[in-house]
Order: sequence, then structure tokens, then C-alpha cells
Amino acid sequence: MIGMCFTGGFALAAAVDPAVLAAVASQPAMPFPVGRARAADPGLSAAELDAVAARAVQGDVCALGLRFSEDRSVPRARFDTLRRRLGDAFEVIELDSSPGNPGGFGRSAHSVLTGEVRERAGHPAFDARERVVAFLQKRLSPVT
Repeated sequence: MIGMCFTGGFALAAAVDPAVLAAVASQPAMPFPVGRARAADPGLSAAELDAVAARAVQGDVCALGLRFSEDRSVPRARFDTLRRRLGDAFEVIELDSSPGNPGGFGRSAHSVLTGEVRERAGHPAFDARERVVAFLQKRLSPVT
């Protein structure tokens, strides 16, 4: 499952269901990060997060999170919360969007998998999208 922006956290919330083997939270912007508590809020209830964390410990689900380093609508604290709860089952891809960054991202860069992708290998957003595809292929391909 892939969630982006407003639906970013929904991908993780859906991971309470055993049918979900992999969740991608790309720039999860909800809830709006007004204040420290909401900045660290992963966008799912405590019970849902407990269930996803339990599944992660069992190896039944893993997640990938993507954000731009300077995206104030997707604070690093949100991913820190998920990393603490999911451990190694949560991989973070953070693209540098600081001034003068090598990818040429503007200060308002937000859409990691769509609007900011340059269709050329080696570009950070292109490589991030390729990592998402590889992540999903590995998690969703039948075991032979």
C-alpha cells in the first residue's frame, strides 16, 4: 500500500490488516504538524500503531517512509516516532532539500514520488522511486 501526503499515514494504519505486507508512507502530512505532539504524531491511533509494531516485530510487515529534509509539513519527528516503534522494519528515505542541494529541489519540495522526480538515473527522487519499486517487489513477490 502506498499513501502520499494526506493519505500517507493511511498506508501505515492499513498495515493492521494481515493482508498488508508492505506500507509506503510518502510525505505523510496528516495530522498537520501544529505543535510538538502533532509533529511527532504518526497519523494513526495508538492501538493501530501497537498492532503494526507487533506485526513488525513478527516480520509480518515492514514500512518505508519518504520525506524531504526541509518539508515542514512532514516533520522529521514523525519519522522518529515510527522508527522508535517499528525499529528496523521502518526504512527512511530523506531527500536533501536544503539550500544548494545536489538534486536541485526547491525549498517547497514535497511530492517525493511524483512532482519532484526527474526521469534520469542518479537523480535522488528518481532513485527514491526506484527504491520504492524494489521494496514492493521484494515484499510482494511470491516466495518460490
